[in-house]
Amino acid sequence: MAVSTSASSTLPLLSLHRAAGNPNPAALSFPPPLRAPPLRSRAAAAAASAAPAAETIPDMPEETEGTGIPMPSSIGDDGEQLAPKQKIRIKLRSYWVPLIEDSCKKIIEAAKTTNAKTMGPVPLPTKRRVYCVLNSPHVHKDSRFHFEIRTHQRLIDIMYPTAQTIDSLMQLQLPAGVDVEVKL
Repeated sequence: MAVSTSASSTLPLLSLHRAAGNPNPAALSFPPPLRAPPLRSRAAAAAASAAPAAETIPDMPEETEGTGIPMPSSIGDDGEQLAPKQKIRIKLRSYWVPLIEDSCKKIIEAAKTTNAKTMGPVPLPTKRRVYCVLNSPHVHKDSRFHFEIRTHQRLIDIMYPTAQTIDSLMQLQLPAGVDVEVKL
């Protein structure tokens, strides 16, 4: 007994065949391209993964072909070259945008004079804190005031800082309305 799809469809669909009239559902067989590979034991899977990757995937380009993309096995070897050895991350917070923009300009100027590479300022999402205050405590409880405080944030990264860069950043006079957080 065979279960199949209609012959008028253009797409090849799965057809199930029962083995010699056996009503056992475990005896169903699939066509060879759709058949799952047999399950292997852990020891066999470990032996197969120990085989070289070039034999299992023949179309994979080699590192020496000049693709410019490092292979996954080589990322751990040259990982130190991909990321800088040291960077300074400066996070600025302020309630007033002109103050924070002025502070960003001062920090970037100080870093550029010492030939350090800067990235930023990157505007981070503005945080809004809304406070709801009752207008009248008794009769008019539905009458309320809403006050909000917006905290603007900027992020600046300084790559490859030198001792002169750190000294020039320490000498900066930033306004009192700007919160500065420095991470090395």
